[in-house]
Amino acid sequence: MMISQPAIICLEAHWNRLLHRHDVSERIEAPASGAARDDTANAASDVAIAATDESLPAQKQRRVGGESAPTGPLTTAERRARAAALRGLALSRARRFDAAGAAFAEAAKLDPRLDLTRTPAFWKLERAAHEAAIAAYVTVGRDRDAAVLRAQVRSTFRPKALRSRSEPLPNS
Repeated sequence: MMISQPAIICLEAHWNRLLHRHDVSERIEAPASGAARDDTANAASDVAIAATDESLPAQKQRRVGGESAPTGPLTTAERRARAAALRGLALSRARRFDAAGAAFAEAAKLDPRLDLTRTPAFWKLERAAHEAAIAAYVTVGRDRDAAVLRAQVRSTFRPKALRSRSEPLPNS
């Protein structure tokens, strides 16, 4: 794929506007007519390198701000919630899904920000354990989390269509 020099200039200006940097407008120069193709290829690789180098900090900021927990020590309720979630995992491995659901409900009640899907080996459990976690979310009143988990479980364990057997018709 070839990108023209004006397209690269436009992309670079847009990228810098997104990063709130306006001091690069002096760097952009019109290419010489003889070496336009080589400059375009070099500029395209420079834009690709700059995009990957500068996009990494933005992704790290998003990950730190959105998904990870604060780096400070856990409160007593958070520690108890994580212990209850791990107890629910152990009970569901032992196929005691009612007790596991009660442990999941206790964990969800103690820490409203706790995501049960982030506990270790949650997705390696049986589907009945996932259903117990969904029921625990509903019991505690976290209907939105229950709906999200239900959608994830349905997409992960969706039934797959079976091919029909080609059976010969009975002769009458």
